[in-house]
Order: sequence, then C-alpha cells, then structure tokens
Amino acid sequence: MLKLVKMTAEMFKKYQATAVKAYAAEKVKAGTWQKDEALQRSQLAFQSLLPDGFSSKNNYFYMIQNNTQPVGMVWLAQYHENSDKAFIYDIQIYPDFQNQGFGTQALKLIATQAKALGFKSMGLHVFGHNKRAIHVYEKSGFQPTDISMEKDL
Repeated sequence: MLKLVKMTAEMFKKYQATAVKAYAAEKVKAGTWQKDEALQRSQLAFQSLLPDGFSSKNNYFYMIQNNTQPVGMVWLAQYHENSDKAFIYDIQIYPDFQNQGFGTQALKLIATQAKALGFKSMGLHVFGHNKRAIHVYEKSGFQPTDISMEKDL
C-alpha cells in the first residue's frame, strides 16, 4: 500500500545534496541556464526557497513508500504567490519503480495531504522535455496554466 511518510532531517540532507545538482542539470537541458552557472544558480534557488533548510516554514517533505519500501519523495509547499495553493516543488519516483503507477497514486495521496493542510488547489512545474511526467500530470487532472515556448535560431 502506497503512503506518504514525513521525511527526517537526515533524509532531507541526502535529498538536497542530489536535488540541487539534478535541478541544475534539468535547467541546462531545458536551455534555461548555461552549464557553467547552473550549479550556483540552483544553490541560490534552493537557498531562496528554503532559507531555513528542512525547517523552512510552510514546506513539507515526504517519502513515498510502498509498504516499507521507499519508492520516491515529494517536496510540497505553500505557493509564494497564493497562500491557498500548494505547490509541488519536486516529486520523484525512483528509476527502479517508474512505470508501475506509483506516480499517479502518489499524486492522489499528495492532493489528499494538501487538502488536509488547508490548501484549495495544487500546482507544479514540469520541464517541457519531460513528456512522461506531463502525461502523468494531465492524467491526474493537472491543466496547463502558463506555457513558455522557445525556438533555436
């Protein structure tokens, strides 16, 4: 049975060490940031969003577990532009557990948790090149709100 379990501070340290690098790599892949500046910009973004790290106000970190097996994680927070909105800053289903329906199930659990926390809606960001994630989000009821497009010259 899939469930959300609060992340510990120790788990958060491990998550953050890999997440900063992964976010930098995604921004480079998307063409948003140059490779030589990406890691520093990613570190600054995390510092801005999480000024007190794991203890930052209105941020919630969970492990996604299937029975006792960790299959992923999620970072949910109060959206800075609308206090009624939860925002998924990061959601991961670990590679060994992808394509098994855990992402769709996890999104249902996250929505239930966000509602329990008092939020009225939930949003997220997805990189345009992540077609698999876009499919899962659309299947789960997410609708595009803003679309940025780019063309190489």
